[in-house]
Amino acid sequence: MFRTCDSGLARDFLFSAYGADRFDSRDVAFGVHANFARLSSIGLAFCSYAGAASLSFPESGILRQFFSIAGTASFQAKAASRPIAGWSPMIAGDSRLDLDFPAGYRQLVVRIDTYALERLLKSVIGDHGDTRLSFVEDDPDPTVMTLVRQDVFRFAEELERFGQGYLPIAMTELERSLMMRMLLAHRHNFSQWLHKAPSRANRTVVGIVESYIETHWDQPLDLEKLARIANVSVRTVFREFAESGRGSPGLFARQVRLRKAAEMLRQPDENTGVLAVALKCGFLNAGRFSAEYQRVIGELPSETLAAAKRRW
Repeated sequence: MFRTCDSGLARDFLFSAYGADRFDSRDVAFGVHANFARLSSIGLAFCSYAGAASLSFPESGILRQFFSIAGTASFQAKAASRPIAGWSPMIAGDSRLDLDFPAGYRQLVVRIDTYALERLLKSVIGDHGDTRLSFVEDDPDPTVMTLVRQDVFRFAEELERFGQGYLPIAMTELERSLMMRMLLAHRHNFSQWLHKAPSRANRTVVGIVESYIETHWDQPLDLEKLARIANVSVRTVFREFAESGRGSPGLFARQVRLRKAAEMLRQPDENTGVLAVALKCGFLNAGRFSAEYQRVIGELPSETLAAAKRRW
């Protein structure tokens, strides 16, 4: 987004793009480099400070979690001040947030729309009440957070390398996966329901969901919509798929999309290419697409395309 040694310019960017309302640089040799990726419900920010700085954010509907790359910062919210080393706890936006960064500090920040995360959570557990999502203000389990940190950095790397080429179907599933990871990794007032065994359902649930996926294969996999169509919770959908031996809705959707990809490769035109077909069918990585395609279809996608073109 920007790289500058001008503290005034940095203030303008931090106010307009990030929503800060206070910024102070404390070193003469100041410099900041910042990037920001805005998805549907998630924002991912990178910041690097050459000089010490502090900034503040007003109350908002944004949840934040900070992951240090180099150095240790600190934050204050609800009158409590705490360090940010490997990661911070989940910080709600219902109070003012003050941050202090030392010179040389670098970080990734995950910003999540509170209400979007709450909608996803309630769709998973089948809750239709008015209780608001609230995270427990404690340090998350370090073993779990080590894995979450790896997920966040992989997410950032994937956006950096491939994000511009992803279709909405791919980006939506990538985003939803990280949101679920965050819900499982942190304690909140719905944790007991998230880990509770789902209720029993009729086996027709699997048939209803598979029929919908077959018809809407080229759209993002909307788990909440699938649950509404089947008239059960998202957890029940997953349980029914697992107990029927069908894996999961996501696994079934990948198999459907692989079959659709095979159809496209068997009926190509002069512009048909393996990568373009992979992206159109919602696969994020060409190498992984080729491996899954070969496992399901029995040959590499390049072989399918070559055989089709030989018939021209």
